[in-house]
Amino acid sequence: MPRGITIGATRYPTKEAVRDVCRGIVQRYGIGGDVTGSDDDGFLRHLLERHPEYDLKRGAGVAHFRVIAHTDYGRRSVGLALVRLDGEVADFSWNACLTPLSHRTQVLAALRHAIADQVASARDAALNSMQPLVCSVTGAPIPSAVELHIDHAPPTFLDLAEKFIAGNGGVDAFRILPDSGAGVSYTELEDKVLEGRWQDHHQERAVLRPVLKRVNLSDLRRKRVT
Repeated sequence: MPRGITIGATRYPTKEAVRDVCRGIVQRYGIGGDVTGSDDDGFLRHLLERHPEYDLKRGAGVAHFRVIAHTDYGRRSVGLALVRLDGEVADFSWNACLTPLSHRTQVLAALRHAIADQVASARDAALNSMQPLVCSVTGAPIPSAVELHIDHAPPTFLDLAEKFIAGNGGVDAFRILPDSGAGVSYTELEDKVLEGRWQDHHQERAVLRPVLKRVNLSDLRRKRVT
């Protein structure tokens, strides 16, 4: 198998070559600068798709990218962030985008994608219920749709997914649909019958609840092991 890594339609000989492109973008725009070049923006969108927490980082969707400065353990460094469509800014590590995902992580990502419509339906139901939005974990009001996330009450998503995986031949029995090269930013199961069984399994057993975004992205996230 040839060495290298593909970002979008371009194949780079090494990960370091990709890092050099990222460093070049940082140098071109400077701290606080928005990435305005179409080629640079396209490169970063394809790079971000490889992030192991792509859905979490993307949030409401990516408006554009920005060069930022941040401090880790007292050391100041310069990096990249995405500006979401809702105006929020989230930094991301380009090194994380270059780390190959384990098969288990890809399978879990595919299972999450397969039940995205169920999560979206639960969110719509919460917004259209005509009842006050209240966080199921803290009891605090959820002030707006932007602050509303949908989370699994026990059994968690991971509990449901691992039970389904174990009951269907183990993780190695779950094949991932090969990348079409068309820029698809999500992971899918190859076996659509199996995917349908998982959707039914989740629909029957999942308890989806409204929570504050900060609770879902911090308190609850620290309790998950994926």
